[in-house]
Amino acid sequence: MSTTCNMHIMYKWLDRTFPGTTKTIIVRKLVLDQFILTPYLLTIFYAGMSIMEGCDDILLELREKFLPTFVRSCIFWLPAQVLNFSLVAPRFRVIYMGVCGLIWVNILCWIKRQSLPTTTKATPAEDTTNKVQT
Repeated sequence: MSTTCNMHIMYKWLDRTFPGTTKTIIVRKLVLDQFILTPYLLTIFYAGMSIMEGCDDILLELREKFLPTFVRSCIFWLPAQVLNFSLVAPRFRVIYMGVCGLIWVNILCWIKRQSLPTTTKATPAEDTTNKVQT
Protein backbone atom coordinates (compact mmCIF):
# COMPACT_ATOMS: atom_id res chain seq x y z
CA MET A 1 0.00 0.00 0.00
CA SER A 2 2.80 2.38 0.90
CA THR A 3 4.59 1.82 -2.39
CA THR A 4 1.35 2.37 -4.33
CA CYS A 5 0.88 5.74 -2.65
CA ASN A 6 4.51 6.65 -3.35
CA MET A 7 4.13 5.69 -7.00
CA HIS A 8 0.91 7.68 -7.34
CA ILE A 9 2.58 10.73 -5.80
CA MET A 10 5.67 10.27 -7.99
CA TYR A 11 3.69 10.00 -11.24
CA LYS A 12 1.53 13.01 -10.37
CA TRP A 13 4.69 14.97 -9.62
CA LEU A 14 6.34 13.84 -12.87
CA ASP A 15 3.31 14.89 -14.94
CA ARG A 16 3.06 18.22 -13.16
CA THR A 17 6.80 18.97 -13.26
CA PHE A 18 7.39 17.69 -16.79
CA PRO A 19 4.21 18.19 -18.80
CA GLY A 20 4.13 17.02 -22.39
CA THR A 21 5.29 14.10 -24.48
CA THR A 22 8.37 15.39 -26.29
CA LYS A 23 11.39 13.08 -26.39
CA THR A 24 13.29 15.24 -23.91
CA ILE A 25 10.40 15.20 -21.42
CA ILE A 26 9.94 11.44 -21.77
CA VAL A 27 13.66 10.81 -21.19
CA ARG A 28 13.60 12.97 -18.06
CA LYS A 29 10.60 11.08 -16.72
CA LEU A 30 12.22 7.72 -17.54
CA VAL A 31 15.49 8.61 -15.83
CA LEU A 32 13.76 9.86 -12.69
CA ASP A 33 11.39 6.90 -12.58
CA GLN A 34 13.98 4.21 -13.23
CA PHE A 35 16.91 5.62 -11.27
CA ILE A 36 15.13 7.25 -8.31
CA LEU A 37 11.90 5.31 -7.72
CA THR A 38 13.02 1.82 -8.76
CA PRO A 39 16.02 1.45 -6.38
CA TYR A 40 13.78 2.58 -3.51
CA LEU A 41 11.04 0.09 -4.46
CA LEU A 42 13.47 -2.82 -4.90
CA THR A 43 15.01 -2.08 -1.50
CA ILE A 44 11.57 -2.04 0.12
CA PHE A 45 10.65 -5.29 -1.65
CA TYR A 46 13.73 -7.33 -0.75
CA ALA A 47 14.11 -5.98 2.80
CA GLY A 48 10.38 -6.32 3.46
CA MET A 49 10.27 -9.90 2.19
CA SER A 50 13.33 -10.79 4.26
CA ILE A 51 11.69 -9.36 7.37
CA MET A 52 8.48 -11.31 6.71
CA GLU A 53 10.49 -14.49 6.09
CA GLY A 54 12.37 -14.00 9.37
CA CYS A 55 15.83 -13.82 7.81
CA ASP A 56 18.77 -13.01 10.07
CA ASP A 57 20.39 -10.70 7.52
CA ILE A 58 17.54 -8.72 5.96
CA LEU A 59 19.86 -7.11 3.41
CA LEU A 60 21.60 -10.29 2.18
CA GLU A 61 19.16 -10.99 -0.64
CA LEU A 62 19.07 -7.30 -1.57
CA ARG A 63 22.86 -7.25 -1.89
CA GLU A 64 22.88 -10.43 -3.99
CA LYS A 65 19.90 -9.74 -6.24
CA PHE A 66 19.61 -5.95 -6.53
CA LEU A 67 21.74 -5.52 -9.66
CA PRO A 68 20.25 -8.41 -11.68
CA THR A 69 16.75 -7.32 -10.65
CA PHE A 70 17.47 -3.71 -11.56
CA VAL A 71 18.75 -4.76 -15.00
CA ARG A 72 15.59 -6.81 -15.60
CA SER A 73 13.56 -3.87 -14.37
CA CYS A 74 15.20 -1.63 -16.96
CA ILE A 75 14.55 -4.19 -19.70
CA PHE A 76 10.87 -4.42 -18.75
CA TRP A 77 9.97 -0.95 -17.49
CA LEU A 78 11.84 1.38 -19.84
CA PRO A 79 9.84 0.31 -22.93
CA ALA A 80 6.64 0.07 -20.87
CA GLN A 81 7.16 3.60 -19.56
CA VAL A 82 7.99 5.01 -23.00
CA LEU A 83 4.55 3.82 -24.08
CA ASN A 84 3.01 5.11 -20.86
CA PHE A 85 4.46 8.60 -21.08
CA SER A 86 4.09 8.99 -24.83
CA LEU A 87 0.87 7.23 -25.82
CA VAL A 88 -1.31 6.49 -22.81
CA ALA A 89 -3.71 9.25 -21.80
CA PRO A 90 -3.37 10.19 -18.11
CA ARG A 91 -6.89 8.94 -17.36
CA PHE A 92 -5.92 5.44 -18.59
CA ARG A 93 -2.54 5.23 -16.87
CA VAL A 94 -3.90 3.49 -13.79
CA ILE A 95 -5.25 0.63 -15.92
CA TYR A 96 -2.12 0.45 -18.08
CA MET A 97 0.22 0.54 -15.09
CA GLY A 98 -1.94 -2.04 -13.29
CA VAL A 99 -1.53 -4.50 -16.16
CA CYS A 100 2.21 -3.79 -16.41
CA GLY A 101 2.50 -4.08 -12.63
CA LEU A 102 0.80 -7.48 -12.67
CA ILE A 103 3.27 -8.74 -15.24
CA TRP A 104 6.23 -7.21 -13.36
CA VAL A 105 5.16 -8.70 -10.01
CA ASN A 106 5.24 -12.15 -11.57
CA ILE A 107 8.73 -11.48 -12.96
CA LEU A 108 9.80 -10.16 -9.55
CA CYS A 109 8.44 -13.26 -7.79
CA TRP A 110 10.36 -15.47 -10.22
CA ILE A 111 13.56 -13.51 -9.51
CA LYS A 112 12.89 -13.68 -5.76
CA ARG A 113 12.60 -17.46 -5.86
CA GLN A 114 15.92 -17.92 -7.66
CA SER A 115 18.64 -19.36 -5.43
CA LEU A 116 21.26 -17.05 -4.04
CA PRO A 117 24.75 -17.75 -5.37
CA THR A 118 26.77 -19.73 -2.87
CA THR A 119 29.67 -17.88 -1.35
CA THR A 120 31.72 -20.97 -0.52
CA LYS A 121 32.83 -23.64 -2.95
CA ALA A 122 32.71 -27.29 -2.02
CA THR A 123 36.00 -29.10 -2.15
CA PRO A 124 36.15 -32.08 -4.55
CA ALA A 125 35.94 -34.49 -1.60
CA GLU A 126 32.77 -32.76 -0.33
CA ASP A 127 31.08 -32.46 -3.74
CA THR A 128 28.76 -35.43 -4.09
CA THR A 129 26.18 -33.81 -6.36
CA ASN A 130 27.68 -35.05 -9.62
CA LYS A 131 28.73 -38.55 -8.52
CA VAL A 132 26.86 -41.45 -10.00
CA GLN A 133 25.44 -43.87 -7.48
CA THR A 134 26.16 -47.51 -8.28
